[in-house]
Amino acid sequence: MSTKDIWYGVLEAGEKSSPVVRDASIDTSQNKVYLYNHVRGEFVEYAQAIVEPKLRDLTAEDISQDELDKAFRAARQKFASSHRTSALSDAPSTAKPAASKADDDYDIDEVDDDLEEFIDDDD
Repeated sequence: MSTKDIWYGVLEAGEKSSPVVRDASIDTSQNKVYLYNHVRGEFVEYAQAIVEPKLRDLTAEDISQDELDKAFRAARQKFASSHRTSALSDAPSTAKPAASKADDDYDIDEVDDDLEEFIDDDD
């Protein structure tokens, strides 16, 4: 994970405002974004169109970036362990999964025959 993929800011949401961190290496579904929400102490999934207009850069008056970074990294470890996906690796998010040898050997007729035998055995 490179530090240029990390953005520190504030989510302006009235009484629910919070310092947040966005890690670009975490893939999300289309139109969704994960932010580390410091007030909640965890990653939260937000609708991108709703949250982005409410984000602003972090200033020294908000919170120390070092303090926010330390909490973010601890939460990221926990998030990564509960969301075991390639999206949380250090690889670029555009990386394609490697082709599997098993996929190359896949024979649909063989699978259909096996399935028919399994179904027949149950009767």
